[in-house]
Amino acid sequence: MVYAYKDYYLDDVMSNMGSMMDYAVNVCGEEPELFYARFLASGIDTQIVNGNPRYLAGMSGIDLALKVASLTGDSLPCKECMINMGSPEYWFGSTMAYIQWYLNVSFKTLNDRGFHFKNLYEKYPTLHEADITKSLYYAVDLMNRNKENRLKHLRKRASLTQKELSDITGINIRTIRAYEQGQLSLDKASARSILDICKVIGCSPEDLLPLKKFK
Repeated sequence: MVYAYKDYYLDDVMSNMGSMMDYAVNVCGEEPELFYARFLASGIDTQIVNGNPRYLAGMSGIDLALKVASLTGDSLPCKECMINMGSPEYWFGSTMAYIQWYLNVSFKTLNDRGFHFKNLYEKYPTLHEADITKSLYYAVDLMNRNKENRLKHLRKRASLTQKELSDITGINIRTIRAYEQGQLSLDKASARSILDICKVIGCSPEDLLPLKKFK
């Protein structure tokens, strides 16, 4: 199993992301969904995914909140406070950090695949006291049930027709159509075909392939 970064950082990242969300929302009055969107836009999410030690353990959750704010154009006040580790916002940030770490895909990819802020945040009443793996299974099942075909979505985002993708990659257009219609599974395609498609449409294999499934 390959994870986003070494497991000895995980507790720190979960605590810091939980504290970041709790501080921004419950101390500074930020709207939770909007602040998480600012986190996605800040570039800090990428630093975490890439395993930058400064963002994994070198900053507190409050530091992260202040950094997100400064990078996205609207600063937050620096206040002394007690972080509420039982708040929905803390649980959301902490749990999202675990899901990202375990699946080893970016926070943006989770969002792009249909696992949005509200999908997890609104599950607080039913999942916050359960084992965290239940939240993980819920996230994976939700994303894998997303009916929108990933290849079709990403191809259209790249402004390419099926024929253009076929011509550039050398993959038969009938095969492209079969992938998009679900008649063939991309996780059965050759590594070369996957890499060629990803290069052309500007994504990573993690963006394109089905996520891990669990028993």
